[in-house]
Amino acid sequence: GSDYPVRAANVGIPGVEPITSTRLTLDGVFTPCVKIPLGSVFTGERYKDSGCTEADGSGEYEKQTGRSRAFLTLPTGCTGPLRSTVYADSYQEPRKHISEYVKRESVTVNPAGEPVNLTGCSTLQFPPSVRVTPDTSDASTPSGLIVGVEVPQKAALNPFGLAESSLRDTTVTLPEGVALNPAGGNNLEACTADPSALSQAQENEGVFGTPGDEIGFKGDRELNHQFEEGVQWTTFSPQESSPLRPGLNFCPDASKIATVKVKTPLLEHELEGAMYLAAQNANPFGSLVAMYMVVEDPYSGSLIKLAGEVSLSATGQIVTRFENTPDLPFEKLEIHFFGGERAPLTTPPRCGTYTTKAVFTPWDGNAPVTSESSFTIDRGPSGGPCPGAGLPFNPTLAAGMVNNQAGALSPFTMTMSREDGEQSLKSISMKMPPGLSGLLTGVELCAERQANEGLCSSNSLIGETTVSVGVGGDPYTVKGGKVYLTGPYEGAPFGLSIVNPAKAGPFDLESTPTNHPACDCLVVRAKIEVDPVTADLTVTSDSEGPYKIPPVIDGIPLEIKHVNVTINRAGFTFNPTNCKPLGITGSIDSTEGTAGPVSVAFQAANCATLAFKPKFSVGTSSHTSRTDGASLDVKLSYPKAPFGSQANTKSVHVELPRQLPSRLTTLQKACTDAVFNANPANCPVASRIGSATATTPILPVPLSGPAYFVSHGGAKFPELIIVLQGYGTTIQLHGETFISKAGITSSSFNTVPDLPVGSFELRLPTGPHSALAANGDLCTEKLAMPTTFNAQNGAALEEKVPISVQGCRPELRVLRHHVKGKRATLVVSVPSAG
Repeated sequence: GSDYPVRAANVGIPGVEPITSTRLTLDGVFTPCVKIPLGSVFTGERYKDSGCTEADGSGEYEKQTGRSRAFLTLPTGCTGPLRSTVYADSYQEPRKHISEYVKRESVTVNPAGEPVNLTGCSTLQFPPSVRVTPDTSDASTPSGLIVGVEVPQKAALNPFGLAESSLRDTTVTLPEGVALNPAGGNNLEACTADPSALSQAQENEGVFGTPGDEIGFKGDRELNHQFEEGVQWTTFSPQESSPLRPGLNFCPDASKIATVKVKTPLLEHELEGAMYLAAQNANPFGSLVAMYMVVEDPYSGSLIKLAGEVSLSATGQIVTRFENTPDLPFEKLEIHFFGGERAPLTTPPRCGTYTTKAVFTPWDGNAPVTSESSFTIDRGPSGGPCPGAGLPFNPTLAAGMVNNQAGALSPFTMTMSREDGEQSLKSISMKMPPGLSGLLTGVELCAERQANEGLCSSNSLIGETTVSVGVGGDPYTVKGGKVYLTGPYEGAPFGLSIVNPAKAGPFDLESTPTNHPACDCLVVRAKIEVDPVTADLTVTSDSEGPYKIPPVIDGIPLEIKHVNVTINRAGFTFNPTNCKPLGITGSIDSTEGTAGPVSVAFQAANCATLAFKPKFSVGTSSHTSRTDGASLDVKLSYPKAPFGSQANTKSVHVELPRQLPSRLTTLQKACTDAVFNANPANCPVASRIGSATATTPILPVPLSGPAYFVSHGGAKFPELIIVLQGYGTTIQLHGETFISKAGITSSSFNTVPDLPVGSFELRLPTGPHSALAANGDLCTEKLAMPTTFNAQNGAALEEKVPISVQGCRPELRVLRHHVKGKRATLVVSVPSAG
């Protein structure tokens, strides 16, 4: 921790003759071996290990020939006078240093006692370089990554020259395309240790021990103190008493993301250790991503620990910074980030040469040095061919009902997938087959504010989601997403609020400086459009704005591979009653503007088991005139039966009797299709010929609205279009009008939606703009309407429906009459109904 200074302890000072002062001089030059006589306090084995030679087999050792080495090195940064600190303990109050030890600080001074700064830093050499190599040259692949830093130390231990400057700050910018991989979150943990432990020196109370304390340094088992009986030096291992023990009480092994090796001229052996993922936000930088480097030399007990900040651009480019690293020399640093399917990093998506830029700042105060390293991606994912200028985009769709029984209630499931190396997902649009819909009755429509905040109630819940993210064959799967039905959204009558967790292992992307919603979630919105003619549903997610599918969250590319949506609210979605081959179609769009059309075959089954028994009644009024024409009232009803047991109507054809012809003056005042398509409410009053009301178990309210004559030019007779509205929904029933040469008017409704209906009523009243005229007295003839009903399952019902005439005068019948003189007697019969 901190500056890693040299620390020495003088333990067990004799107390018989109090010491008033002591002076220690370190030569600064290390001679590997000196002649050691027998009986020395140091045994021969220690010097044998140091490379000394035994002179004559007597146990005495002597210095080897060769040049000396530097024993002490000064800092390479001229940041002020050198500062030293002395701590002392006493016999009278032993171990008081723990809380109230005597502490004295001093700085280097000249003979006059004036502080002296280090000088000459600008003359030091500083030749660092960087090397970055991925484990694979395949594009869009999870990969390990080797990052090597070299600072040659040719003169570091030269006692007669200047060492190279030490490295203070390092900034490494990886090339665009090398990104964090969400799949690496599988089984990954974060190091939640107190960040302050990184800057704490590894103190040990025994360093200032009293006679009898066990104190010393690892490897010094052979040393025996001779000054006072009972005072003994034994092994002291910083690892055993340190408050920082990686894998035990500092960073869990599951937070390890890389191995680290460091070679320094100061130590005979390399330091080895690991890089650990620091806890999000709870790190020295308060950042989303940070790393802890912990390396140690098990031979000397040296321990180095550093914190590194990781910054992510909006596109996911990675920049790492290690600042104020110790002013100590090292020759090589190698970090090897783990590979495999759960590697924390991914290679770029395109082939080409990619360059890493490193900026090294020395302690000597001179300008930073820039170094670059390049690698090549020369194959596509899984060793395939390189992609072209544009990445491919071939998404797939799997969708359908769990139970395909015609008319049955069943969960609906949809899964979208894309492969590694393809363009990222932006939005999804999916059109359901005719008749596949949902029962809105009993479902609360979530309000706009709650929908945007992801705070809809359970009464609006209709389904759930599962999303898999990351590159490689083992993506990270996020479960627990919720789908809520909302009110009007983006001009459509209904919408969806899709609420997804955004957690991958130790990363909580719902709680970042730029993303911290109240729901602790990620919200995606979609609109549900209803085709006014067929009632087909089209669901489209936002492609822009804050509620679109995000390709990147706070610099982490999601690389979405699978999205599953299951609408599983009990008694909600239901099948068509038409068993012809249909399809689910749509488009999956990418962030690069490519549309990927998708389609899935769909077909309901067992339609023949569905009943079809509609009841139809028609009535008119005897009160007709040339000015106001004639009226017509139509009522259609279906028997009460269990949901899904009845086939829905597909088409209706009716023929009016010749006594009720179309009124040509009204037909001539039909609304133009241009005006009608823009807004039916702007159609002329004369084109509005009636009104209708329908009930359906799908909606909690009836649908009602006007009936219009709409002209399409001279191509055909004006259509009868009935506009039904309610609960934000609009349905149009289009009836093709035809008038035969015999004056018979017929209407054909060929596109009745495949939806359950409870009842339907149409009223065409009399008036100056009535749809029908009357030929003769309607009370004198029996009127009938030939009608054909076709069901969605192929069943047909043909009948002549009698037309009842309301308001006819009672019939008078002469039974006998008698004339006598000027008086006459007439006997008539009057029906009781009259």
